[in-house]
Amino acid sequence: MKEVKIESPAWSAAAVTTAVLLIFIISAKVGLVLWWKPKKIEKHFDRQGIKGPPYRFFIGNFKELVSLMLAASSHPMPNFSHNILPRVLSFYHHWKKIYGSTFLIWFGPIVRVAVSDPDMIREIFATNSQYYEKNEAHPLVKQLEGDGLLTLTGQKWALHRKIISPTFHVDNLKLLIPLVEESVVEMVEKWWSMAESVESSEVEIDVYDWFQTLTEDVITKTAFGSSYEDGKAIFKLQNQQMILASQAFQKVFIPGYRFLPTRTNINSWKLDKEIKKSLMKLIEGRKGNLEKKNWGMNEKRPKDLLGLMIQASLLNNNNNNNNNNNNSSITVHDIVEECKSFFFAGKQTTSNLLTWTTVLLAMHPQWQIQARDEVINVCGPRALPSKHDVSNFKIVSPSLDASINKVKNTILSFIF
Repeated sequence: MKEVKIESPAWSAAAVTTAVLLIFIISAKVGLVLWWKPKKIEKHFDRQGIKGPPYRFFIGNFKELVSLMLAASSHPMPNFSHNILPRVLSFYHHWKKIYGSTFLIWFGPIVRVAVSDPDMIREIFATNSQYYEKNEAHPLVKQLEGDGLLTLTGQKWALHRKIISPTFHVDNLKLLIPLVEESVVEMVEKWWSMAESVESSEVEIDVYDWFQTLTEDVITKTAFGSSYEDGKAIFKLQNQQMILASQAFQKVFIPGYRFLPTRTNINSWKLDKEIKKSLMKLIEGRKGNLEKKNWGMNEKRPKDLLGLMIQASLLNNNNNNNNNNNNSSITVHDIVEECKSFFFAGKQTTSNLLTWTTVLLAMHPQWQIQARDEVINVCGPRALPSKHDVSNFKIVSPSLDASINKVKNTILSFIF
């Protein structure tokens, strides 16, 4: 005869009760994070007179953000217009007219306060910066830019800043001028060759692509003490990674989704692995040269970011072999992350500034004439600018400042 097992009613009831309780706890947690907490924050700011587009469960204002940005990018910008806000930050331009210059924006269940008042921005970033923590970057942004000085906080930020800051001292920057000149001259000579190869001696140049390459070359030489060929592969990999990140930003961010083995995630993991591998090769090669040459900090040569960090790492390894405090030393991982930050952020900001300045000079030919005359008067018709000439430029430097100020009018800061 077959034995029939009959479960105890008490045991079955306990299992059902446990399952129901577990479902209730999970539902309560989800409701707390995705509904109750956002609504509480919304009411808190509403009492202070700060409003914004209403929060939608889980997605926040994502749907409206994407819709506004797609609508703005579907039309070309007016020629010779400096009003870039409706195109670059279309959602801010739209909601500012409804809710004022300070309002809430929801990125999923995470809220940001949009601030555009210059005095308030100065208060946040300068006067009372110690009371405002840095935002936790999007995981894909962190993977792309690295966990470097831009995102670090506390003791580790102070340590990295102390080590890196000599790179940006005025005297050291002046020593880097010949390296910059070398790259610029090489680019201009290529332009001349292109112009001489046609009968009209005129050629159309996409300066954005050229300035990207120029900036990559300069950063590789000045920040990492290497040739452009050493950094070229890293820049190429980061460009591919940036495309994947931009695609991900068009979708709702789901915590933990980046760990799923999707095709996009697998490609992103491979790119990140290749970038780290290339950086490690660059670091190990430079470390070997430093150890072989015993290059000290007092030599009269430019101090570059990679060299300073490697020397700090070697010094800490020699002095703190028995010290397990990771916050007091620079590890190879720290160097890799800092390199990622400077490779990506340094390239994008500088190349975009050069491109925008060139566009403005093309729009205002009189600025070109004045700047060209000043360079000839200060440096001579054939000589290149030296470290002593930089402070004598009274038109060229303000022209760059004007380029930056055109963009400053669209300042937008997001804080928790």
